[in-house]
Amino acid sequence: MKHQKKIAIIEDELKLRENISEILQISGYSIVTADSGESGVALIQHEMPDLILCDIKMPGKDGFWVLEQIRNMEKYASIPFIFLTAKVEHKDIRAGMGLGADDYITKPFSVRDLTNAIAVRLKRNELLKSYSSTAESGQVLTQQEIQAYTEKYTNLTKSEKRIFSLIAEGFSSVEIAKQLHNSVKTIENHRSNIILKLGLKGHLSLVKFCITMNNALKSSV
Repeated sequence: MKHQKKIAIIEDELKLRENISEILQISGYSIVTADSGESGVALIQHEMPDLILCDIKMPGKDGFWVLEQIRNMEKYASIPFIFLTAKVEHKDIRAGMGLGADDYITKPFSVRDLTNAIAVRLKRNELLKSYSSTAESGQVLTQQEIQAYTEKYTNLTKSEKRIFSLIAEGFSSVEIAKQLHNSVKTIENHRSNIILKLGLKGHLSLVKFCITMNNALKSSV
C-alpha cells in the first residue's frame, strides 16, 4: 500500500485551517494541525510530517520562529517548509529564505496553487533523499573522480558556484532568483551554462552532480 503523505498545517485562523485540511484530505493527504507557533513545533516533533504549511503572522510565536526552531533540530531540518502569507514583502522573502523556507503561498490562493506547490516540494524532497542516500551508500568516489569533478567545478564563475551550491541545497530556480535578486530567466541561463561546462545531461543530472560534488568537497576537507 502506498504511503500516505502527512502534512502539518500551522494556522491560527480556524476557518482557513479547516478549509486547507479538507482540500488536502480530499487530495489524499493525512493532515495534522496546530493553531499556534508553539503548539506547531510540538506537533512536528510528535508527528514527524512529510511537509509543513505554516502561517507567518500568528499571535505569540510567528512562522519565522517556527521555521528557525525546526531548521535547528537535525531530525526535522530537512522537512519541506512552505509559508502561508497574506502579503509577501522582499524583507520577508529574504528572512524566510535565509532561515531555510522552501516556498511561499500568498493568500488568497487557489486549490491548484496549493496542491501543486505541495506536490512539487514532496517530489523534490524524495529526489534529494534518493540522491543523498546513493552518495552516502557504498558508492564512494575515487581520488581520481574527485579530482576530475574538482577540475570541472573550478571552471565555473563565482555566480555559477553560488547557484551550484543553492541547487545542491535543493532550491528551485524561482527560489534562487528570489535569494540572489535576479530574474528566473537569468538563473535558468546560468543553469544551462553550468550543465554545458560540466558536461551533464539535463536538470536531474545537474541536481545529482551538485549533491555528489558537495559530498566530495566535504570529504576532502
